[in-house]
Amino acid sequence: MKRKRSPKKVKNRVAATKDVTARKNRQRLPVFNLLVAVLCWLAVVVLFYSGRLVRPQKLILGQQAPDTIVASVDFNAETLSATQIKQREQAEQVLPVFTVDHSNLERAGQALIKLLPRLRSLPETEDPERKALIRDLIAERLDQYAISLTPEELLRIIPPKDIDLKEVVTQALTGPLDNGVVTEADLESKFNGIVAHGNVAVKSGKTETIRPLDSFSLQSTALQNAVRSIAEQLPREYRDEEVIQTLVSPWLRANVIYDTAETAARKKQAVELIDPVIEPVAGGTVLIRDGDPVSEQTLIWLAAHEQRLNELETPAERIQRLAARGLLLLLGMGLAVAIAGIISRPLLRSRKKALLLLILSFLPMLFGKLFLYLTVNLQLLSPAVIDYLVPPGIAIILASVLAGGTAGILVGLWSSFALAALLDNSFEVFVLGLLVTVTAVYTTRDVKRRSTLLRAGLWVGAVKMLFALVLAVLNQPSWWVLLTQLGTALVSGLVSALLATLLIPVFEHLFNVTTDISLLELSDLSHPLLQSLAINAPGTYHHSLMMASLAQNAAEAIGANGLQLRVCAYFHDIGKLVKPGFFSENIQYTENPHDDLAPSMSTLVIVSHIKEGVTLAKKHKLPQVVIDGIEQHQGTSLVSVFYHRAKTQQQKELAADGSASSKINDEDFRYEGPRPQNREMAILMLADSCEAASRSLDKPTPVRISNLISDIFDSRLRDGQLDECNLTLAELHTIKESFVFSLTNMLHGRVAYPKDENNTDKQSDRNSDKPSETPPTDK
Repeated sequence: MKRKRSPKKVKNRVAATKDVTARKNRQRLPVFNLLVAVLCWLAVVVLFYSGRLVRPQKLILGQQAPDTIVASVDFNAETLSATQIKQREQAEQVLPVFTVDHSNLERAGQALIKLLPRLRSLPETEDPERKALIRDLIAERLDQYAISLTPEELLRIIPPKDIDLKEVVTQALTGPLDNGVVTEADLESKFNGIVAHGNVAVKSGKTETIRPLDSFSLQSTALQNAVRSIAEQLPREYRDEEVIQTLVSPWLRANVIYDTAETAARKKQAVELIDPVIEPVAGGTVLIRDGDPVSEQTLIWLAAHEQRLNELETPAERIQRLAARGLLLLLGMGLAVAIAGIISRPLLRSRKKALLLLILSFLPMLFGKLFLYLTVNLQLLSPAVIDYLVPPGIAIILASVLAGGTAGILVGLWSSFALAALLDNSFEVFVLGLLVTVTAVYTTRDVKRRSTLLRAGLWVGAVKMLFALVLAVLNQPSWWVLLTQLGTALVSGLVSALLATLLIPVFEHLFNVTTDISLLELSDLSHPLLQSLAINAPGTYHHSLMMASLAQNAAEAIGANGLQLRVCAYFHDIGKLVKPGFFSENIQYTENPHDDLAPSMSTLVIVSHIKEGVTLAKKHKLPQVVIDGIEQHQGTSLVSVFYHRAKTQQQKELAADGSASSKINDEDFRYEGPRPQNREMAILMLADSCEAASRSLDKPTPVRISNLISDIFDSRLRDGQLDECNLTLAELHTIKESFVFSLTNMLHGRVAYPKDENNTDKQSDRNSDKPSETPPTDK
């Protein structure tokens, strides 16, 4: 009769197939990572040499030149002094702009409209009180208009009603005010030298005319003519010229105003139309000598000299330079990868991390090219600050937080090398990049809160500022340039940290990476799954809490990720929520359901909590590291209780009738795996077994606990469960010591408190007359 294949054997074959597939994928990883590295290298080479950027000058305005620079080729450049002379001459040809203010004429008309009716009513008023009131109102108005007359004095020139004094005054003022009135001092000084050629541009309303300066009316002459004109139009008895002059002098003032803004705008426009004066500079000319201060003319010469060198470069020379720089970048990448392989080989075994490093390695190059374009082509940034903008703080912080410190060092080393090549092989940029790398990696180790990233940004900014101060001793820039560099250094560090804080969730989602920041959020015991576990499977919940403390202490003892282990321990047994009553820690005073099941069926129920846990974890969108903990915390270990029960039943069958129903295969009683793939998962497995087994000790003394842990560790080693996790024997010994210490404290006993005999006797007397509520039981 053909035996049926057990479901467990089928699962084991599937698991074996998965192992073979995983082995093949691992074999393909070097090829994939090599392809990623080549793509990164090609992308950087293309980015560097696109757009034909002119290299920024290393010298800063005002600093002392460290070397003597001599022109190697003939070139043409602007002569700044000649251009400035030509611009100054052109600016002097621009006529100054003046405007004529007509507001005094309007004020005169309004004032007379309000004064004349009251002045004419003053003599006609017989009531003394009312007359005094009108007089006071007139005097108040005169003070308001700055007319130094009394109402009685003003009445001397108020004609009968048939003569309109307002019309007479405004007509006399209109001519000079429309023409423009100037003082003798302004005319003599030509408005303090503003008028150089005698002519001015005059704007009056929407019109503009070119007039000689002496065409304006002198204030004194205009005032005399206006007084004479007004007096001639009044009856003889009202021709008091002194009163008339006092009345109109506040309104007949200088009203020609120099328009500073319009004149400056016209001069600027005229200067901008002037082409720079280009003069030849012969090869061999000393552009600047060692120790001389860098002037604006020097920077112009250096930029023109560099541009001429680029123009003279042949296509063959350009290709040769491109090839040389490309090989240099390739050597830098090889160095960075070699160092990463020495420090942390597992980093290079992940496709996701390889792609992540590709993007993070390209990000600083993109920012570097952008800053270079803004500096050289658009001239929006000063060359003095570009060295403090390009070091890749953001990429290093992201790499360190997302993939570990080794990844941060890899990205930082490569980025520093490549950016130094971009900025004309700048040794300063390379050294600053290394300093930023070390600082960013060191300050972002074990980051669990987003605020720590801002602190890291401050440290990066502080290191850049210190580097700027060191270079200031050598280059001696001006105080303004130094302050600009210090501010740029600090702000760039903070901005890098802020951008990294915003981008971390994006990269976590794209690459399915879990940082300690996210793990800390998951360590909150108010998570719905943990709350459900506490209510429906309290024994499992308590076991998870104890195991979390046990695993975290051991992880921290060997330098592993303790927070990751705590979170994985919390969620590792959530699959038991599906059938909580089938697990011993949740069976209290009820019958054991496994008593009625065959060992193979019980094994299927027990093993299924792994798959159920993975399903629940994916449903609640738990990160992959937690799912790994659920899958790997049992590895491919044996469910020994039911395996030995099946063996016992088989032996009984053999003893009874000499035959067994089927052969017992231990593969049918194992978990599907995979086995632990790193140190954290190995500690999780060992902590799970040791915490659960320690509960079976009647007297948990330190010696017994140590022996129990040793047996479990030896069993896992012999069973091959720790073959893929890279744990050393020294680390296993440290983990064991940590487990012994933690479990000894968790399982400590209590001293029995002595009973109070008097209280006991009184209690016995008090209860002697009461019938027993519960019958005695035999123990």
